[in-house]
Amino acid sequence: MPIQPSEPSQTKVAEAKRTWRHAKKQDPAEAERLRLQQNEHKRISRARRKLAQQGLQQPSAKRRRAVTPDADSSHSVPGSLSGNTAGGEEPPAKRHQAAICNVGPSHPAPGSSSANVTPDTNGPSDIPDDQTVAGPSDLIPDHAAPPVNPPVPSRLFSHISVATEPPPITRDVEVMTELPYADPPHSENDPAVPSTSLIPLVDAKDLATDIIGFKVSAHSETVKWSSGFTTVLPCIRKDGVNICQDDADTVRYLSKLPESNPESSSHVVHIHHSDWISRPVELRDLISQTLREGKCIVLRALEKPQAARLDLDYLEDQGFSQFMRVSIHDVEERTRDYTHPQLEGTIEDFLRNLCDPNCIQFILDLPYTGRGIPDHLRQLDHGIAHGWNQTTTDYPIQDKVHPDNFLLNGWSLLHQPGVLTNFHHDSDGGVTFVQSVLGKKKWIPAFLRNPNISRTKFTELSLLMTNLLANHAEIEANWNMEVVTLQEGDLFIQPPGQYHAAYTPTESFAKGAHCLNLEFLHHSELSRFVDAKKGHFLTNQVHEHSLETLERMVIYLPRASCRTRLFTRPIIALCTMVIDSHKYVAVGANKKKTLRNTTKPALAISRAIIKYFWKDLETANSVYRFGSDKRRSSQSLMHPGELIDRKELAICLKPFTGF
Repeated sequence: MPIQPSEPSQTKVAEAKRTWRHAKKQDPAEAERLRLQQNEHKRISRARRKLAQQGLQQPSAKRRRAVTPDADSSHSVPGSLSGNTAGGEEPPAKRHQAAICNVGPSHPAPGSSSANVTPDTNGPSDIPDDQTVAGPSDLIPDHAAPPVNPPVPSRLFSHISVATEPPPITRDVEVMTELPYADPPHSENDPAVPSTSLIPLVDAKDLATDIIGFKVSAHSETVKWSSGFTTVLPCIRKDGVNICQDDADTVRYLSKLPESNPESSSHVVHIHHSDWISRPVELRDLISQTLREGKCIVLRALEKPQAARLDLDYLEDQGFSQFMRVSIHDVEERTRDYTHPQLEGTIEDFLRNLCDPNCIQFILDLPYTGRGIPDHLRQLDHGIAHGWNQTTTDYPIQDKVHPDNFLLNGWSLLHQPGVLTNFHHDSDGGVTFVQSVLGKKKWIPAFLRNPNISRTKFTELSLLMTNLLANHAEIEANWNMEVVTLQEGDLFIQPPGQYHAAYTPTESFAKGAHCLNLEFLHHSELSRFVDAKKGHFLTNQVHEHSLETLERMVIYLPRASCRTRLFTRPIIALCTMVIDSHKYVAVGANKKKTLRNTTKPALAISRAIIKYFWKDLETANSVYRFGSDKRRSSQSLMHPGELIDRKELAICLKPFTGF
């Protein structure tokens, strides 16, 4: 019989555990793996509770010891070999534990039942040398899955490499349920080491514990949101003071807002993408109707969450070079100069600071062309699908085109943990798609309580959003706010001009897009009107490309598909933005008027529509602001108006359909 090698000493085991703990702290990948494993343990815990509710004894989480042929027989417990306790029948939960741990074949006596099998500890081993016995981390409830053979080895400490001799070859295993497991002794100076039993379960909604002192300042406070998520508050310590205290106070306020949900929200439509994947046309119609009315929509689980780290390899896979030059927004700089917080750097510089706990940075509008809108939703981008794609034969591109007409069709965002983006709207009147790919986001849209107001009043109420803490009472009286938690894979779509704040509690990679749509142009007009008046206060990025696309969208109208829905207020808005284009130049943008080969035909078509349906621009604007009955304050800013008679429109635009 081969000589059994001795087991590793308790000192070596304790040292291995200390090494494991240190590695866990230093390696983000290991920390993420451990977190996923803890989520699995949480599911096991729920299964145990379900067993308890069914009146069954819960399997104990204590470590079970396996007896080898050399084990001290004095440790055996009477009745353990027979499978009964105190002469009675063994409880079902204990029988299940024994079934899991006794993974090797046993040798029952002739005529004996499977419930009272006595393991053979004297004969030759039936377990191959390369097979291991399932450990305590492999225990599962009997309703989840049956025991398998061969067993799955425990992965709890699979990454630890300990220079010890191989373990002794085991015989059939005997479960000793009455003897508790004791961790090896260690001195008081030793750091705490993980137990070899199941790792303590953690709250899956805790987004703070794993990053404090590692990705964010060790002095970071935490807050619990109304949804149950716990996040850090923004913190950069300078001379013993948190210079981000205003941001921290704002996040604390936002955390108290109600979480948006399908049952109670009247402003955000919640759907699960799997319910609509086979009905893309109906899905686009639902999105169009929602945005047309000034509401938002969230598509849950549009894509499967990715098990990846935000590092150079991941970004290289997305097409971003580590040497790519970018404009990095720095929160510390923002505390000094809110309007110019940018620093010049590279992707590599940004990622290098990702593990600096006293640095908070983010990158906006990282080009991601063509990847911001899912394929089956791209028809919602009327600017590209109708404006540019269907007019270049009649009017070929002959002039310089602003790159934002195409670059904003897809962009991405990079955030370090703890970034607050205060309330604003996205400039130049585009629909916004945003999808969280890595990490989570708190998206906080704000909606007017009374949309039946003038545009001037709307601008006044918008300016309140620039100082949430000082104006919170007046804001709450005029705006509804709610929190949408975007999980990995969720897509959020909001109409043009939608005021929103965002908080990124973890490192994050998100993608998105802006686009124009013929059904939502009344929102685009209002957004661009505000940009022209107070844009430097109310938007975080200035774009000045939309007029080129708007002209193409007007030129598309004479040949518009019968499936394209056209409403009075969006069409009036489109014609007005083309005719009076100088009134919609954003503050800080180039006011120089440029004539393109599309400008003349777009003006001619716009004027023809206004004259045919409303006689002149003044009458059209009156209908636009006050409704067809012209009663002051009767028209909601969010209302799209009535459908336009397509037969009448065809008569109006017939002169523009010739070759």
